[in-house]
Amino acid sequence: MLMLALAANAFHQAALIALVPVLQHLFGVSLATLGALVGLGLLAAALAIPGWGRVAASHGLDRALQLTLTGAGLGAMMMGAGIAAAAYGWLAALPAFALLAAGRLIYSLSAPAILPLAQSAGTVRKPQDTGTEGAALAGHIGRLNAMNGIGRLAGNALIAPLLLLGAWAPVLLPLPVYLAALVLFLRKDSGEKPAVHPVPKMEAAAARPGWRPLTGPLSLGFLLQLSTGAAYVLLGPVIAQRLSLSPSEAASAAGLCLAVSVAVGIAVQLGLERIIGHRLQAGRLAGAVLCAAGLGLLAFAASLPVLALAAALTAAGLSVALGANTALTLSAEGMPASGRALASTRLSSLQFAGLAAGSLAGGVLGSISLDMALAVLAGATALTAILIPILTRFSRSSGPALQLPPRICPPPPLPTPLIKEHPNEPRARNAPPCRHPRLAA
Repeated sequence: MLMLALAANAFHQAALIALVPVLQHLFGVSLATLGALVGLGLLAAALAIPGWGRVAASHGLDRALQLTLTGAGLGAMMMGAGIAAAAYGWLAALPAFALLAAGRLIYSLSAPAILPLAQSAGTVRKPQDTGTEGAALAGHIGRLNAMNGIGRLAGNALIAPLLLLGAWAPVLLPLPVYLAALVLFLRKDSGEKPAVHPVPKMEAAAARPGWRPLTGPLSLGFLLQLSTGAAYVLLGPVIAQRLSLSPSEAASAAGLCLAVSVAVGIAVQLGLERIIGHRLQAGRLAGAVLCAAGLGLLAFAASLPVLALAAALTAAGLSVALGANTALTLSAEGMPASGRALASTRLSSLQFAGLAAGSLAGGVLGSISLDMALAVLAGATALTAILIPILTRFSRSSGPALQLPPRICPPPPLPTPLIKEHPNEPRARNAPPCRHPRLAA
């Protein structure tokens, strides 16, 4: 059910973008206002996701997932209510839009954290398996990311029939999925052990990974998302310029290329464990190189099939690089279970920030020159691939595990038989109490 919740997140995001013209007409707001609503939601997600990692470290992973599912359901319900209120005249346009914006804020502060929390769950719900843990974790992460792609495809495909029911239908469709996942988590919480036990504040702070050990993975995720996000923003204008198409025709062609890239990304994510296996370092490097090759081809492509191929190569490289990057970080030796949720949420937060920065960079560079912008993005991605070994050497991709002082309490005493010949002899005394300064408390 958690996998369906991830697909529901991606469905919601794709449907919201497709609903922009409908919402613009319904609420009477400008395109810039709706763009700010979507963009500020991404910014709020980037800022809030690391906080959910701290919640998971201090209160348990299952509790964090329960809270994020609750926020996702509440946000979707408020957004659907705002759209329905405007469509049926229950509220004026301004209060209805305020309800929509409040729901979007609540949704952005909670729902995007489900993916990194679920990624970290794959490292603690199963016993550690030396030698194959990294490959299994890469497969787990790939399947989770593939559900995101499936949700995006479903959002684009179902938006038209759902609009026959009303503009509120695409927004409210994920709500039953969130509620079902939340109910299952609440039932499981009463009968099973949590994936990550809550720990005291002192131990949670000691288990928290520092920023320097994550420098390499964070930099890679941010730079790759920046380059690919900017390239996808430029895809439509590039198609219009090189193929001499009208804006509507260019939008349709760009949608086709993006659909191909999403399908390729899903296939790669589902086969990630087989593709890279336990070779996470090599997979991360190969993915970055493939992503740079796709962007380089995009800079020179002059036909629609070649443009679609370039988008597919970029998506495949991004899927391999980010999947291997996350798996390599979370399976690092010495990282405690409670620290993995923190590491995963930090990675996700920087990737959201890279995506937002890429959208801005694409607009700025594209206004100067489309060809120059794509060449710069391809070169930056190639440079990122070259710098991966250096960043990895600097950061070592892991932090020290939580180390408690050694236990100095004496072992329990062996049973001492009573000697009947000496009835007045006292019984064997118990062992002295534990004098450990932290454990005795």
